[in-house]
Amino acid sequence: MAGVKAVITSDIGPKLAGLIQNVEHPAPLFGVINEYLLQAHRTRFKQQVSPDGKAWQALSPRYAKTKRRNADKILTFRGFLQGTLRGQYDDKGLEFGTNSQYGAIHQFGGDIKRKASQRDLYFRQGKDGSVGNRFVKKKKSNFVQTVNVGPYTIRIPARPWLGTSKADEATILQKTQRYLQNAIATRNAL
Repeated sequence: MAGVKAVITSDIGPKLAGLIQNVEHPAPLFGVINEYLLQAHRTRFKQQVSPDGKAWQALSPRYAKTKRRNADKILTFRGFLQGTLRGQYDDKGLEFGTNSQYGAIHQFGGDIKRKASQRDLYFRQGKDGSVGNRFVKKKKSNFVQTVNVGPYTIRIPARPWLGTSKADEATILQKTQRYLQNAIATRNAL
């Protein structure tokens, strides 16, 4: 550039340096967002709603009848799915979700096709030789019957549980803004 040169000085240099440092290395920000997402998803499991606030489809009456523990809870047999929520983050980004093999089918729904098989059913045989009509555990059984089970399909309805709502996105944006404001303020205090 020929002819004219302007030199501008102000205290914005240190502020920008702090902002640039925190933008170039945002892992701490992603950690804050990760913690927020964990809490938001735990709340969603308690409320049994999708990210957009819609209630999850109810359990089928047949399945609900067989479910002993947490019979009124959807997607909560023993709490495994909720317990697999994880976030991995570094300066390049944040990945949040589950490594559970059944997480996707609950999110998107689908069919599980079971092949024909044989199964052992365990009963208790009385002293008179009669066999009861109730199943018992193997260790309490004294009578076993092998049965053929034909192929069948289990249909799992979609129950979206992973994702963010508009409110979540607004909160994440606020946390990002606060993070950047703190970066400028911290640098300015130096």
